[in-house]
Amino acid sequence: MTRARVLTPVGMDAARQFLAEVRANPTIDALPPDELLFDSVHTYGLLDAPDLRRAPLRTRLEAAAYLTPQLAPIHQRIADDAGFWSWLGMYLFAETAPRDPDGVLRLSPLDETFVVNSGESRSYQRRYRHYLWSAWRLQQEHGDYASFLLAERLNSFGDIADRVFSSSRLFNAGGIVQLILTLYTEGSKQKRQFGRAPGGLRHLIRVLDQFERTYDVYGMPCDALLSILPSEFDRWKPAQP
Repeated sequence: MTRARVLTPVGMDAARQFLAEVRANPTIDALPPDELLFDSVHTYGLLDAPDLRRAPLRTRLEAAAYLTPQLAPIHQRIADDAGFWSWLGMYLFAETAPRDPDGVLRLSPLDETFVVNSGESRSYQRRYRHYLWSAWRLQQEHGDYASFLLAERLNSFGDIADRVFSSSRLFNAGGIVQLILTLYTEGSKQKRQFGRAPGGLRHLIRVLDQFERTYDVYGMPCDALLSILPSEFDRWKPAQP
């Protein structure tokens, strides 16, 4: 067990350097050095920090199920703490980093999958790419009906996940998130051609933008949104019993 910590600005720079080195020389066994995780130059302690352990985390659901109870006592303080989530990304690096079939690390070009720098507005806007933060926040905000997104691989961002996560305004609108999942997913699968077809996801976003002039679309529940969609969306609606 390890007491959770927070990366300092020096620690964040070192974490980004570590990621750059892994991208330049991907191997099976690359790990952040202990000094990056634990020494007083790169990290500092966190009041009432939970004890954490390393465990395999394959899906967002597994990550959320592990993190939610562990972080419950401090969840309000760490919700947007870039240093905490950056430390956690490094601490659970081996458990979350994507690998090819041979086990060799294949990292995203975006540092934000592991490290967040709240001092950069562009980096903050890409925070949803942080594997652990996005899984934890998804469970916090939409766990009751987001089983499709939670069941996806932790480091996977398909069209639906990318659309839901990339806009904080949309992500925080529970009715719209539920609407998207209701229309374009069925069980554990995406419906075919959901993206560009008439009444598809891209069309939906344009329609919601237009509806915003008349309706409080970001505050409406899913059922109310379904009721005002034009007829071209009928083919995507679930069959009535």
